[in-house]
Amino acid sequence: MPVKFDADEFASALRQVKQPTSAHAEPAPHAPRSIEEWQQSEEYKVRVISSRAKLKLMRDRSEALRDSLQRFRSQQQNAQRA
Repeated sequence: MPVKFDADEFASALRQVKQPTSAHAEPAPHAPRSIEEWQQSEEYKVRVISSRAKLKLMRDRSEALRDSLQRFRSQQQNAQRA
């Protein structure tokens, strides 16, 4: 199953990835970050978004299998009645 891009999911994932800022722990937003820090941050965001997409696919597949099983059981019950 290919993953479809969902802008709402993407925005939600980005909001969850944002780290809370603290005056003592975080540098000012305008302070430059090293390339390594930026790259790690971007890779982390990609992993979070990818994980969310895979989880959504698993949930969708689980629901489809559950619905299919319910249809099968219903057909079996109808066949037994006939």
